[in-house]
Amino acid sequence: MAKVQIGSKPVGSKVLLKVQGRPRSFIIVRQENLSAIYDESCNGTWLLMEDVCDERKWNNSNYNNYAGSTIHIYLNREFLSQFDSGIQKAIKQVRVPYRAGAGYDKTISSGVHGLSTKIFLLSAEELGFQREQMPTREGETLTYFRGCSPDGTDDKRIAKLNNIRAVAWYTRTPYCHPASGVEDVFSVNYQGTCLATSCAYGSTGYGIRPALVLPPTLMVADDGTVITNIAPSVPSSITLPSTIKGGASCSVSWSAATDPDGNLEGYIVERSYNGGSSWSQIYQGSATSTSTTIPHGTSTVMFRVCAYDMDGEKSGWRTSSNKTVLNNRAPNAPPSINVPVSPQGGASISVTWSAASDPDGNLEGYRLERQWDGAGAFDQIYQGSGLSYTDTIPKGAHTSVTYR
Repeated sequence: MAKVQIGSKPVGSKVLLKVQGRPRSFIIVRQENLSAIYDESCNGTWLLMEDVCDERKWNNSNYNNYAGSTIHIYLNREFLSQFDSGIQKAIKQVRVPYRAGAGYDKTISSGVHGLSTKIFLLSAEELGFQREQMPTREGETLTYFRGCSPDGTDDKRIAKLNNIRAVAWYTRTPYCHPASGVEDVFSVNYQGTCLATSCAYGSTGYGIRPALVLPPTLMVADDGTVITNIAPSVPSSITLPSTIKGGASCSVSWSAATDPDGNLEGYIVERSYNGGSSWSQIYQGSATSTSTTIPHGTSTVMFRVCAYDMDGEKSGWRTSSNKTVLNNRAPNAPPSINVPVSPQGGASISVTWSAASDPDGNLEGYRLERQWDGAGAFDQIYQGSGLSYTDTIPKGAHTSVTYR
């Protein structure tokens, strides 16, 4: 199945999002970054539901205060919950320009002072309308609606309910005229033109066309379905040996991650010799353990692991403590060991060996072990710093003896 980023699709394209478990068509109405009247959170792919999803009152209390309206609360609670969980998490929390409070004042709160929301109604200005009773710069005309009539009909603004009949639908824009007081807002009639309507019009209100913003990196399948993918969980632990030796192999293991999409692919392990200032990858694969050789002379080492899935999403990192490396090399074997050619049963013999060397200069001593008759285990008979040991051979008990 071919996939493209949603941010690469042209304005006017349609994509599918599941609402209440079934695909609903959304129109891409803007792709490019917006002006300073919008907070940076608004940058992304703007979508508008192609048809009306429902008919509701704008505000049951009949006040044109969008931030406190019935419809704003519905969109960001009940309606938001109707999307699949992946889409719910992907929808951006944005700050859109709006007129705060109720009444006919035209002052707009914008930029970082905009209304925080995930699902919202478009403003009359974003739809390309120009009316004297609109607030001052409640956004800017979205790309899809550029060229539409500023005060007349336009097919691009027509929407149907249940794909049967064109109906009127609300914007988030208050109607700012003293004669209307606090009751009216702008809506779009069934022909796509602009009109003023009561917040609590009729028994059911007007239509609702939800808008939202998605990250442009989300993928779209060739059938138009927007694909969301959630990163795997962070591995809960990472385990190292109690002692790490320079010049020796070090084993690293970690707990398995989980993936809500069921497409966990593997893990990446990185190593740092400078306390985490820089990292180098030492492993990538599906196992939950690996090993690596720590160069002799390394002072400290730390490791980290993350999980990744088949779509390339990565978890956060699980990082180990910064471990001190023990830089000690084993002594060289003694060059020779000397035993009498014909040991006698019942007699003592002297076993000698030549001195060993130690690259770290910390030679402690020697262990001498003995085996009878060329079979069985070796038993330790001496430990110390000397270069000789006198052993007694039992008479008649054995046919041969081996020392090491």
